Amino acid sequence: MDLTQAIIIFCASMISSTFGTLVGGSSLITIPLLILMGLPPHSAIGTDRLGTSGIAMAGLYSFHRQGMMRYGLAFIVGIPCLIGGFIGANLALQISPELLKKFIVALTVTFLVVVVANPRVGVVGMGTERRPTVGRYVLGVFLSLLSGIYGGFYGAGMGTLMSYIMILVFHQTFLESAANTKVAGIMMSVTSAATYTYHGAIHLPLALVMFTGSCIGSYASAQYSDRIGNVWIKRIFVGVALVMAIKLLMDA
Repeated sequence: MDLTQAIIIFCASMISSTFGTLVGGSSLITIPLLILMGLPPHSAIGTDRLGTSGIAMAGLYSFHRQGMMRYGLAFIVGIPCLIGGFIGANLALQISPELLKKFIVALTVTFLVVVVANPRVGVVGMGTERRPTVGRYVLGVFLSLLSGIYGGFYGAGMGTLMSYIMILVFHQTFLESAANTKVAGIMMSVTSAATYTYHGAIHLPLALVMFTGSCIGSYASAQYSDRIGNVWIKRIFVGVALVMAIKLLMDA
């Protein structure tokens, strides 16, 4: 890694984490960039998992200070992501991601239609009006496990998928989902990054540069999230989700 590469990946990580901490999708930029820098695909994914963990860590710190965390719910979806991250990372080291990508594209497009079709979704919180049922918790855990597997397997857009789960299954707003997906992001990153490290599929210097840039961008964005508001975050989310679906469809 030369100085130019370090500067490029630092800037890319910092910029992508500003929207990544709110709606996910930062790895849509960083994974292709790492591959362009000459890393093999598996190493690019592993390096990205460690580097972008800074998004969840810095975001969690900021949202916690703002009193936006619901830790009970955060751990309910976080633990399946912990397990899924380990499963996904091991799968990525053995098989190609084409089939899982196609499934994720279908899921993303379906959820996107629901979000766009209902103006209230993600903008107006349900509060006590419609508390999640036991069935919704079971569904949320199952989808979080799948999201964690995908996160460890490939990762680009995992945060976006978790936002879908928090908004559509648990009736959270975009701001609430941005806060409460951070525990899941950390748990998935820890297990998947550890797996990639064990198999020697991480470029540590690049990962540390990415981690630093991700922390700065994520913290700054989380600090100003309430000023951006749910409506604008929803617009950013729809744009990122569309790009993610198109990118995955082209790669599938």
